[in-house]
Amino acid sequence: MKSYYDRTWKIGELARVFDVNVQLLRHYDKEGLLVPDIRNPENKWRTYRYDQIYSLGMIRFLRDLDCSLDEIGEFMHGRNPDKTEEFLKERFENARKKYEKMLRMESVCKDRFALIKSELAYADADQIFVYSEGDIHYIEAGGLETVFADELFYMYPTLVLYSGGEAKFAVKIPPEDAGEYQDKVRVIPPADYLVGFHHGSYESIYDTFEKMRQAAGGLLDEHDTIGDEALTVNIIDQLVEENRDSFVTKVMMKIYH
Repeated sequence: MKSYYDRTWKIGELARVFDVNVQLLRHYDKEGLLVPDIRNPENKWRTYRYDQIYSLGMIRFLRDLDCSLDEIGEFMHGRNPDKTEEFLKERFENARKKYEKMLRMESVCKDRFALIKSELAYADADQIFVYSEGDIHYIEAGGLETVFADELFYMYPTLVLYSGGEAKFAVKIPPEDAGEYQDKVRVIPPADYLVGFHHGSYESIYDTFEKMRQAAGGLLDEHDTIGDEALTVNIIDQLVEENRDSFVTKVMMKIYH
């Protein structure tokens, strides 16, 4: 009578036990991570001995810890208690940092959608008004050639500073998050702004600038003026909307008293 220790597993059986694709086990074989103990010389069928199940379970465990196949391969061979403890401590610390980062990103994204909802309440295309804005915290993100590579661009609203026909990109940071980025953060001091909303692609935003300038005369006091510069904050942009015609951008022009 065969004992438990004589038990072997064909590749299909092992795949079903762990609910994985057979191709994945073949890949592990190719990478030397889980080489079947028995291979039929005629049909090349793979058969695994009983204790190789543990190895597959460990590989899956380490993959859940975001270990690469190279890291797993290096760890699996020649491990001992000290090496295992040190390796797992490091991996759990990395996992904890990623988890904390994900929680923070979730919080930031919730704030961003709250901003979208609050701004859309006033985002009529024809509505132009005067508004007193407090400190605006931002981090410069460079030009179009670099802005998309900055992960902050996907977390916080995009702030664009238009001046002299040029556009400089930044991310608008909530005051409560500004301390985290310390000397990276710049501040635009409180000011009164002429505010409007641009609907559509960014290429046509200068049309909204001109419309707002034309409307300024009926909204500003006699001696007030607006400068050539403008600030824009993306409300509905490519992060949340595919159709460029549906983009909504808040436009702010500083009022000089």
